[in-house]
Amino acid sequence: MNREINTEIVSGIIGLILTAVFFFALEDVFWMSLVFPKTIVFIMGIIACALVIKGAVQPSRNRIFNVGSNVRWIVTGILFFSWVLIMPLFGFFVSSVVFITIIVGYLAQARMQLTIGKFMIWIPVVIGEVTLFYLIFTKVLYVPLPTGMFF
Repeated sequence: MNREINTEIVSGIIGLILTAVFFFALEDVFWMSLVFPKTIVFIMGIIACALVIKGAVQPSRNRIFNVGSNVRWIVTGILFFSWVLIMPLFGFFVSSVVFITIIVGYLAQARMQLTIGKFMIWIPVVIGEVTLFYLIFTKVLYVPLPTGMFF
């Protein structure tokens, strides 16, 4: 699908829809953990509005989906969606390590030959990154992350 569309307006509208979804989903968050998510949702709404305004004031048409493989886009999207669905079952940490490793391996195989050695290097890097994000969100920002069977 190589279509030319006003990407600013489309991105802004998608951003506004996501802002509304996230805004109304904040009701279930503990009040002390609400400051950071509210700030992010507010900033996201401002950026989405700015994109819509820019697209209306200075319209430009750009091609979409003309770079890369459409199959990779779809598979990666399905993997991210599956990650979100599995997160309440296994928890943030375990599901993130598993799915980010799978996604990195899937996307890397398009450019290079995959070996067990490369995976053995990626897994500690992924664990380190997920641990860093886990600690920042839970210990510094006090944002509760999904817990599952493990933690």
